[in-house]
Amino acid sequence: MRTRKHTTPLLSALAASMLCASLTAAVSAHGAFEKYDTDGWGQPIISVLMQGLAHRDSFWEPGGADAQDNSLLLASSQSNTGEIPDVLAGQREAAISGSVSGRQQDAGAAGSANGSGGSGNQQSPEAVGSGGQPGAGAAGSANPSGTAVPQQDSAPTGSGNNAASNPGSPQHTDTAVPGGSSHDAGSVVPDTTPGAEQNPDAAAQAEPMQYAFTEVPREYFDDALFIGDSRVTGVELYSGWDNLTYYAEGGMTVYSMFQSKTAQVDGQTLTIEEALRKRSFGKIYLEIGINEMGTGTVDSFMEAYEAAVDYLRELQPDAILYVCGIMYVEQSKSESDPIFNNPAIQERNDRIAALADGENIFYLDINEVVTDETGNLNPDYTWDEVHLLGKYDVIWLEYFSSHGIVKDS
Repeated sequence: MRTRKHTTPLLSALAASMLCASLTAAVSAHGAFEKYDTDGWGQPIISVLMQGLAHRDSFWEPGGADAQDNSLLLASSQSNTGEIPDVLAGQREAAISGSVSGRQQDAGAAGSANGSGGSGNQQSPEAVGSGGQPGAGAAGSANPSGTAVPQQDSAPTGSGNNAASNPGSPQHTDTAVPGGSSHDAGSVVPDTTPGAEQNPDAAAQAEPMQYAFTEVPREYFDDALFIGDSRVTGVELYSGWDNLTYYAEGGMTVYSMFQSKTAQVDGQTLTIEEALRKRSFGKIYLEIGINEMGTGTVDSFMEAYEAAVDYLRELQPDAILYVCGIMYVEQSKSESDPIFNNPAIQERNDRIAALADGENIFYLDINEVVTDETGNLNPDYTWDEVHLLGKYDVIWLEYFSSHGIVKDS
C-alpha cells in the first residue's frame, strides 16, 4: 500500500518566509544594514536583518555616510574599557564629535548630556558651558563611553582647551560664585575685588608701613622725651645733651611712673600723666624695668608694662615710641645675684622687644654698645656693676642717634 506524503501548509509558509528574509538580509547586508555584517561566516545572514530591525533602521534606505554615523553611535554606547573601540579607530575627530550628538547641527551645544564632543579634542569657538559663559571650555566633554563628565578647563576662557586634551585635569561639578549664580567649572570668574583693576597696589597699600633705623642729627631730639629710672637720671646729669626733656627719678617703676612727680612744665612740678596731657612730643623713649626685677613675675611685669605703653600711645598718639631694653649688670653681679642677673633681664627684654610693630613702636637695646666680650655689662663702664660712669652716660644718646626713625622720608 502506497503512503502519501502530506506537506504541512504552516511549514511551507515558514520556509518561504525564511527564504524571503534571507534574501532580504543578503541584499540589505550590502546596503542599509552593512554596518551589522561582520564576516558573513561567523554569524547567520539573517542576524544582520534582525539587528537592523532591532535598531529600527529601514532596510530600504541606502548605506553610506548615515550608516557610518550610526555605527559610531553604536560604538559610543559600549562600556568604557579604557581602549578606543575599533570602529572609532582612524576616524576624523570632527566626524566623531558630530556623530555622537545625533547629527546635531548646532555646534554651540557643548556640554549636552547626550555626549556631544565625544572625543573632547575639538570645540567650536561659539561653544558655551552649562553656566552660560562663552568659550568657557568643554564642561560636557565626554569620555569614550559617551557619558558627559564636567571637566575643569586648565586654559583661560575662550581657549577651547578642555579636560579631554589634558588627562590630568580634576573632574568636579559646577562651582558656585558669590551672588548666587552658578558658573561652568571650566570658566574663569573675573576678579570682583573692589578696586582690584583700578588700583593694583591696593593690597600693598593696606599693609602697615615698616620703617628702618637711620642716623639722625642731635636736633632730632628737640621734641624728644626720655622717661625712666636712675639710669636716665645719669644721662640727664652727665650726657651734656640738654635739648631733650627728661622725666626721670631714681627708683621709678612701671607700676607708679604716671604718678611720679618729676615733670617740670611752665614752672610747675607735675606728675608724668599731667605733663603728658599738657605737652606734646614727637618722640618718647621709655627706659624702665631694673627696679621691678624683685617684684612679681615676668607676666605681671609685662602686664603693667604693656598697659603703660598703651597709655602713652593714648596720651601722645602722634609720638614715635621707643621701648628700651633693660641694661645688663656686670658679670660678677649677674652670677651672684638671684634677682638682678642678666638671664632674668634678657627674659624680660625678649618680651619688651615683642611689643615693637615697626610702625609706631620700636625696640632699642642699649646692650649692643655697653657689653663686653662675655655679653655682660662692660666693667670699665660701671662704678657699681649696675649704673654707667658719668662719662659714659652719653653712650645712650649716641646709640639713639644711630637708631632714629624718620617717617617723613
